[in-house]
Amino acid sequence: MRPAALFLLIVVLTAASTAPAHLPDHERQQIAELAQRYLQHRADKVTNSPQVAGFGVATTDSLAAGLRDDERKLRARNALYSSLPGRGYSRAVVSTTLRRLHVDPDGSVVVHVREVTELHFARTGSVTHSTFSMTTVLVFDRTATGWVLAAAIRPPGTACGMPAETEFCGHLTER
Repeated sequence: MRPAALFLLIVVLTAASTAPAHLPDHERQQIAELAQRYLQHRADKVTNSPQVAGFGVATTDSLAAGLRDDERKLRARNALYSSLPGRGYSRAVVSTTLRRLHVDPDGSVVVHVREVTELHFARTGSVTHSTFSMTTVLVFDRTATGWVLAAAIRPPGTACGMPAETEFCGHLTER
């Protein structure tokens, strides 16, 4: 009887050590707010609204370099759209939904976020806005000062055809 109890204890402890870590509700809410803010700021870069540097969230140094390049490209895209007869987009309305959230053993949080973005035309006619929806995978790392965005990628296996106005996937999509 004792060997069985010992075996059961080992199985339970092993399972507990490999179980995914739990993220408290208030931290889950913080992650959701950061994802929303990041994607809203990203969409705002292609509109005629007042431009603010950055993407509204703290990032790792390695991600910051890539985002500076994205910011430059998004501002160039905005300038192009604004020079067209429709005068580009006046504003962006972004809504996000956390589809999946996983806490890695290292403490980082991997989140699959569904984004639905409306880009409203500066000059309206019968069509007032363009809408796109896509999933983005965001990775957040915990630091002493709070959560920082470490990566923003498309999910594995996603085809990269014509991306949304706020995204890039190679030189052929640099409209």
